[in-house]
Amino acid sequence: MRMRGSIIKSFSVFIFLAVSPLYSQEQEFYNKGWSFRLGGYYKNLFIYREKDEFYKEITSPPEQKKMISDLNRFRVSPEVNCNESFTFYSDIDIETVNSNYNKTVEFDNYWRESDYNDFIRLSRVLADNKNLYCRSEFQNIYVKMTAGSFTGTAGRQQVRFGSSRLWNPLDLMNPLSPVSVEGAAEQKGTDAVRLDWYPGESTEITGVVSPGREDDSFNNSGLRSGNYITRFQSGVKEFDAAALAGYTSKRKNFGADFSAEINDGLLTGVFLYSFPDNGGKYYQCGSGYEYTFAPGIYLLAEYFYNSLPVNRDNELLSAVYHYAAYGIDNTNCYILSNRIITYNSHYLSAAAGYDFFPLLRGELFSIYDFQGRGLFLNASLKLNAMKNLDLSAGAIISFVDRNEKVSDFVSYDQQPLFYASLQFFF
Repeated sequence: MRMRGSIIKSFSVFIFLAVSPLYSQEQEFYNKGWSFRLGGYYKNLFIYREKDEFYKEITSPPEQKKMISDLNRFRVSPEVNCNESFTFYSDIDIETVNSNYNKTVEFDNYWRESDYNDFIRLSRVLADNKNLYCRSEFQNIYVKMTAGSFTGTAGRQQVRFGSSRLWNPLDLMNPLSPVSVEGAAEQKGTDAVRLDWYPGESTEITGVVSPGREDDSFNNSGLRSGNYITRFQSGVKEFDAAALAGYTSKRKNFGADFSAEINDGLLTGVFLYSFPDNGGKYYQCGSGYEYTFAPGIYLLAEYFYNSLPVNRDNELLSAVYHYAAYGIDNTNCYILSNRIITYNSHYLSAAAGYDFFPLLRGELFSIYDFQGRGLFLNASLKLNAMKNLDLSAGAIISFVDRNEKVSDFVSYDQQPLFYASLQFFF
């Protein structure tokens, strides 16, 4: 009864936050340039997968398992504006995951979002039992103010840098794996203060400060517990270039990226050099080219290199294994956070997209791991069934020629993951 009361109370607050801006919008209330808007969506994501090595807990022997999970997410996104100089925005989620493998290592690694060392805790678990996991969360909540050529943003927000489409090592604040089923729009934002200055038409200077905890506590927090990035970007005609410097997860970082329009296509390149306070130095780089042909066929090819992968760093390997068993903690947080992690060094990615009909699109995404001899494939179909309704379905599978070099894709080796989603926007 206590759990049910907690859920009802949280849902009531959620509905109040959703309805209040909507009421103002329906009344068309404008006062001295103020405006209110409400957006959001409902999403259902169904995932089915069979695994030969399924672990209930790290000490249990592996077994074969048919894994079924069903995500239901309801998001409301109220927005308040005033004369294009002030914006308040938030994404408020309530989501449930029904599964037949809750309370397992596999479930925790895939569905439970860690808030370890987060500056502000904005999530709450509403239910957690054998078959149901339910939580509420602010994915983003920030205030943005603009004065002349300056824009300042404070709160939980998306902070992303770099021009690469698939592998983006400059995405230091909140890196995203290219093999994720859901994209960047579904990722939790970063608690930060950001200042952008636009001294010229094609020039931008950005500074970001993201405070954090030390060992998941404020007791020993200091400057070294936070993340800091400054970036300069400028361009001439069809060419843009940027340079970046920062301190993230106790690592100093220097990087650069560019994008250039060539023969009606887009060429991109990115480079990052990192050296931690303790541990091995490394660099990551990549380049890609994308082009859309006259019949509407979209093609993208991208190469990525990582100089210090898991298979060459015993400390990183130990941290990855520890994370798989126990999640993020003080033993692996600064080793794993704010970086792209791969098992090997050389990867070639390709993506293709084609609109079979105006409302039906097919996409194919692949990655080849040269050293691990693994091929990753993600094929999907997306149907815009109605103006505000998208339906999609897809499958993920890999083929690995197992050798002494472990591949990133070994867990999908001839063990496909099938997914289907429905998303209604309002």
